[in-house]
Amino acid sequence: MSSWNIAVVGASGQVGKALVDLLQFSNLSIDNIGLIGSDNSEGETVRVSGKNLTIENINTVDWSQYHIAFFAVNQSVSQQYARLVAQSGCIVIDASGCFAQEDNIPLVLPRINDSLLADFRNENIIAVANPVVSQALRTVATLTDIRQLLQLHITNLIPASFYGKNGVEQLANQSARLLNGLPAENELFNKQMAFNILPLNNALADEVTIIEEIRKITGDYQLSITIDAMLVPVFYGLTQSLTFTSSTPVNIDFGYDDSFGLEYGVTLMTSDYPTPVTQVKAEQEGLQSIHLADIRYNHGHSEQIKCFSVSDNIRFLGAQILLETAEKLLTEYL
Repeated sequence: MSSWNIAVVGASGQVGKALVDLLQFSNLSIDNIGLIGSDNSEGETVRVSGKNLTIENINTVDWSQYHIAFFAVNQSVSQQYARLVAQSGCIVIDASGCFAQEDNIPLVLPRINDSLLADFRNENIIAVANPVVSQALRTVATLTDIRQLLQLHITNLIPASFYGKNGVEQLANQSARLLNGLPAENELFNKQMAFNILPLNNALADEVTIIEEIRKITGDYQLSITIDAMLVPVFYGLTQSLTFTSSTPVNIDFGYDDSFGLEYGVTLMTSDYPTPVTQVKAEQEGLQSIHLADIRYNHGHSEQIKCFSVSDNIRFLGAQILLETAEKLLTEYL
């Protein structure tokens, strides 16, 4: 078994921190974990496997010493640095969406289209799917072949953590101020986030981005997809309501055994339903999964299936998806 040197770019961010935590329990043989950040986080220390590691500035890293670099950062950082890192011989696994629509770079959702990992050799870069896409397609794949999709409608209830630390802090600050009789202060949005619901269509939940990624992964560039997105006053946990039509009948009237959904990291709940609060608590206890419930036929449309799911957008849709991509790559394609 080979030993690997792995860098986490964005190590001080929410997904980066969760990824560092998960790497310590990975089945991979890891020789060294490098923590990489910007000027703002340089010099911070993080406890990793009993050691204090210092975050290094991205501009001073010797990338040739690393085999894999996770980019858990925004698109501007990936745009500036990812290709430079890849050209050094280090394989970049990017979560920013920066390269998702480039023809020469594989867009991978592990457990759905793993075979595309072989294409990393094109540019030494792998793009991983948007969290919204990951949750939707893994949920659908649990119930039917995604290549048989005819129509897909996704309603996303987006938590504050989609906006990183700033989103979480703003929701917390607004909630505290309002509960103490003070007016909410808005920095990220032009309306109050706490105790409110806001329509959402921007770079974090952009309809076009999500639609293009789903079509690329399914291979159906004419697939009918509609997206709704709302920002809800929840800190962590992406909630989705899905309605889809398959070209082949979907039988949901049979008993589900304990193995149902395991192939795609999905847990079926039959006697209860998930919520962002309960799901994120489960993730913190090490139960990484998409929790699926309320599977039913759409009223008046027996060919359409409706369902409801929740997943931790930081530990599962962020860190776990990145880790699964690397594990598959390193064990089967290198």
